[in-house]
Formats: sequence, structure tokens, C-alpha cells
Amino acid sequence: MSLSSRNFLRLLWVYYKQCHILTTKRFRYKPKWAYNEKPLKNCEQALGNFDAFYKPFYRKDWPSIRVSLLSLPKHCAAVNKYGNVEKIQEQLCDIGAEDFLLSADVSVQNEAMSDTSVNGPKQNATVPESSSVNFHTQLANEEAVDAEGLDMSQRNLLEDGFGADQHSNDDLNMFVPTEKVYSERDLLLREEISLNSFESREISLSVLPADPLNFSPDVGAFVFQQGDVSRFPSPKPHHGCLGYYLMDAASVLPVLALDVQPDDRVLDLCAAPGGKSYLILQALDLHGGGKLHCNDVAQARISRLKNVLRLHFPQDISERVTITKMNGTSTFPTIYNKVLVDVPCNADRHAVTEDENNLFKISRTKERLGLTQIQKNLLISAIKSCVPGGTIVYSTCTLSPAQNDGVIQAVAEELWETSEIEIAVQDLNPLRHSLSRTFRFHDRSQYGLTVLPTLLNNFGPSYVSKLRRLK
Repeated sequence: MSLSSRNFLRLLWVYYKQCHILTTKRFRYKPKWAYNEKPLKNCEQALGNFDAFYKPFYRKDWPSIRVSLLSLPKHCAAVNKYGNVEKIQEQLCDIGAEDFLLSADVSVQNEAMSDTSVNGPKQNATVPESSSVNFHTQLANEEAVDAEGLDMSQRNLLEDGFGADQHSNDDLNMFVPTEKVYSERDLLLREEISLNSFESREISLSVLPADPLNFSPDVGAFVFQQGDVSRFPSPKPHHGCLGYYLMDAASVLPVLALDVQPDDRVLDLCAAPGGKSYLILQALDLHGGGKLHCNDVAQARISRLKNVLRLHFPQDISERVTITKMNGTSTFPTIYNKVLVDVPCNADRHAVTEDENNLFKISRTKERLGLTQIQKNLLISAIKSCVPGGTIVYSTCTLSPAQNDGVIQAVAEELWETSEIEIAVQDLNPLRHSLSRTFRFHDRSQYGLTVLPTLLNNFGPSYVSKLRRLK
């Protein structure tokens, strides 16, 4: 059947249109042109980085962690002892919340203290090679770094073996032509791979038995049950102070590990925005010999800290808190028996959900790569400000092994080589076992506890390590 000329012209028009022959030039594009590809958002940059560097370490747990990080977090309500405690607790119970510290199974502490072989630091902190995270080996054997999280230039750099020198055994007088020139971006990627490739080493680090669990009766933290994603209402003032403080429940762990007593002298080295200082003040008795020194480096952060103190504590309490604006690596007097150092870190949950103030912004790459050195210096400063026999708690809100166990290992090695200060790791198994109903802990942390986010109880991430200064 022959086509009429009209139908033929109509088909010819459709064909030409599909072939873009008659498409206006400004509507034509080539997908391969770089300027047509949308740049990755800061959140997407962070997620790709985590896919590449966290997945090899957390393995089968990573898909669950990834989804949880991208989901809405849960919070806890830390009750303020300077408000109407009974009324606040009754209101929180009426909406279905419960104090997870009261429901903690403290009775298991004796069993946990006698069993340090389960998820606890080993004597002399000797780490078997099978548990180390060496990306050079895993790339060859397990394809550890997830290439989907990296762009083409990054994948090529990984395939090149991080730019390893293949002529290291040649005669030094022999001329070796340059095989590849790396851009500044490639060099930064090599540095990032090196910093994230935490490989645990055998170091002589004593492990002390766990202290008995001793939760302060003045510290109360209410959470909703597993799977309940209800939100707490905004706190209302009671007796002139807000009734509770909303925070991530995992942020309570560093203060519990610090085991603050009413007459302790406490230094909060990186105090702002003030959540952990708030909890410390619940356990301290500032009228009975207790002291709290809060420090931070930025005026804006100190302003937030002062605002927290003003809203939650009577004036005679907030005025007794010493607040300083100093670099945390500065020299502090060695007068504190308890020191908390909650260091700046990747802030994983913020990094994958907020583009503002995101460390994974391309222009902040060098700042992010310098975090591990800052963390190490802060921890050394905290140890030096603690009296012999005192306790230091190191904490982060990241899953990065290099910023968690890696910093503890690096500090222990540096102190052993450059000073006469001796430290030991305190076993945290009782804390882990007693709170296992509320938190999910990672089983490969060498020197502390790592809280993994889960969909049922979406707290964390958080890392806590407890150290004791011996001399």
C-alpha cells in the first residue's frame, strides 16, 4: 500500500525531528560536555566519601548505617535538676518516654567486668592484622573502596596504586621520565586516602579494669521506645529554668564514661554548644567543691554555650562556671581530675543532610584533611591538663576509624616517644552491656565504644574512649 504524499511528508517530519536536524541550536546539547553536568552537592560529596571509606570497615553493617544517617534522628530529653523534676518526669512519661538510664541493666556489670574478651580492648592493645584497615591490601583482595562513590579521576588514581613509586629500587643516578603528572586535586585525594587508611599497629598500651557503673541520680535522660519516632515538645520553663535539654542520646555516653562526682574538678575542652556541659552540671555540686571550666575557640560558639547556661541554670550556678575563649591546644594548668575533649570531626550526620557549613565543600578540603592532626593535638592537651590518676574522655560524632581509634593510637605513640607521660585505656565493657537495649555498638572498636545509627533507635554516630593518666 502506497503512502499518500501528505502522510509521507508527515513521517518525514517526525523522522527529522527525532534526529534533531530541525532542533534549534540552543536546545541542542552533548551530555559529555562538563558544563552540562550538575556539580555534586556538599551532601552528595560527603555520602560518596563515606561509601568509599566507611564501607570497607563496617562491611555488612554499612547499608543499614547509610540509610539511618539519611533518616530523621531521634533525640533524648535530659531532665534539668534545677526545674520541677517530678512534674517534668511525669509529663515525659505521659507521652510514652522512659529514662534509659533507669532501665539500663546495671546488674550485668560484674559479668562484663570479668569478661574483657568480648568487644573490649586487649591487654597491651595488640591488634591482629586481620582487623586492621589497610586500603592497599583490601583494594587488591576485596575491592574495598567503593568506586561508585568516586569520580573517574579518583578511580584512576586508586588503580594507579596511589601513585606509588615504581622505581624506588633503581639507581639514583638513572634518569626516570615522568609517567604521570598529578593535579592538586589528585594530590589532595592521595592525602585523603592516606589519612583514612587507618592501620592499627602493635603498641604497648595498658588496659585497666572497668570501674563499677555509677550513674548519677541527678542525670536523667528520657527516650522513646524502639521504633517510636515521636518528637519531644519544646521544653517549658520550670522555676525559672527550662525543664529539659534536647540532644542526641549518644551524646550522653561521654559524660557517663567520665563518671562525674559532685566534688570533681572538670575541664570541658571543646564545650560549645553546651550539651555535655549541661549534663556535667547535673552531676556536679558547685556549692560543695565541684568546679567546671568550659573552653572553646570561637566566640559564636561560646555565645551559644552561655545561652544554654542562662536558660537552664540559676544565676548563682551559671556564674560559677569558668568560661574561656582559647585554642584547645594551648597550655592549661594541670589541676583537673576529669577532662572531656569532644573534638571537631567529620560530623557524619550533619555532612550528609545539610549543605550549609559542610566540611565536604570542595573549598574546605584542606581544612577537613587537617582534622586528625587537630584532634591529636587536642587530646594531648587534655592529657597534659589532667592530674596523674585522673580521667580523660575522648569523643567524636563520626564513624571514621582514623579519627576514632586512629587518634588514640597516634597519641599513645607520640607520648611514649616524646614525653614521660603514661596513659592507659579504661575498659568500657560494663557501660556497653548495660546500655545495649538502647544503643547498637560496633564490635571492632579497639580502644573505645562506637555507637552505630539504626532505624529503630536512630542515635549517633558517636565514639567514646576513656583514658587514665598514670603519671
